[in-house]
Amino acid sequence: MKSIKPDQSYLAAHKISPNSDLQIWRNVLISCVVFLSALGVALVPGAFDRPLTVLINSFVDRSALFDHLAVGFSDYATFSGVVLMALIWGCWFDTKDVERRARILVGTLASFGATVISRSLQKALPTHPRPFYDPVLNFQRPLDLELPYNTWNSFPSDHVTVFAGFVVVIWIARSRFAVFAIVWTIFVEASRIYMGAHYPSDLIGGAAMGAIAVWMAQAPWLISSGIKVTRWEQSSPSLFYMSAFFVSYQIATLIVDIRNAFRFLLHM
Repeated sequence: MKSIKPDQSYLAAHKISPNSDLQIWRNVLISCVVFLSALGVALVPGAFDRPLTVLINSFVDRSALFDHLAVGFSDYATFSGVVLMALIWGCWFDTKDVERRARILVGTLASFGATVISRSLQKALPTHPRPFYDPVLNFQRPLDLELPYNTWNSFPSDHVTVFAGFVVVIWIARSRFAVFAIVWTIFVEASRIYMGAHYPSDLIGGAAMGAIAVWMAQAPWLISSGIKVTRWEQSSPSLFYMSAFFVSYQIATLIVDIRNAFRFLLHM
């Protein structure tokens, strides 16, 4: 793949190394291999996805407390997007380096943008329905919960695409909370298997999709564009942070309020 070459003098002025292209595309390639491997597993659900999901589902209704915790982690943005977005803001204020801030900015936007591709693949790929709807599983619902999951195929998980992308951003920012972000996201998003929203391969594929998007966004020419945006923070901090708060809230909650309002208008 031919990369777009940024202006060398501009990169030198901001200490962005054009040689980072090799590392970026290496990480993109690794993420693509993981995604294709997860897709291969998803196309044969009886080999891995269904047995593991049945095992996880066997713990349903053994503990009311655990079931309620699983529902809370699965359904409420506070435990997923909001926690990770708070960590990203921590990464932002941990540094004054314009290049690192630009990497945080473009990576976060790329994570959210990748959901469009993820949702499109859910509808286009011939994989599997959600465990909640899979007649082969006879899925036992925690707390007899009736959740309005979408009925199209579930690979890859669009939730995990965004939130795993956030984790990669936190890792790139060299945050001291990177390990916590990884462990926390695995724990929270695994609850979606328990709730019947996704198979394990959906989560792996979504994580790989988020990683692909974030690593591609680290290309030097995009970082140069991100640096130009960060100048807004210096010239008009009040307007910048007002806009950033609104946008980051929408991303952390996966624009749920806007989507609900749009559905209401369509219903009307």
